[in-house]
Amino acid sequence: MTTAPTTLYVTNACRFCGAASTVELTAAEVAAWLTGAPIQDAMPDRPAPSRELVRNGTHPECWTAMFGSAE
Repeated sequence: MTTAPTTLYVTNACRFCGAASTVELTAAEVAAWLTGAPIQDAMPDRPAPSRELVRNGTHPECWTAMFGSAE
């Protein structure tokens, strides 16, 4: 089984808790996102909370604390 190349992406600091995160993304996800694809198109296999973490640094737990459940 071949594994897609990955890269580590450091998010912006979360607006709620102030901590940044490191997320492992595939090269294809990064390329699509950086060339202007909407994040839901660039990373369709990732759940919305994971994409939100990449996009603006908000942790799923922090999102829930601020706004309630994302589901």
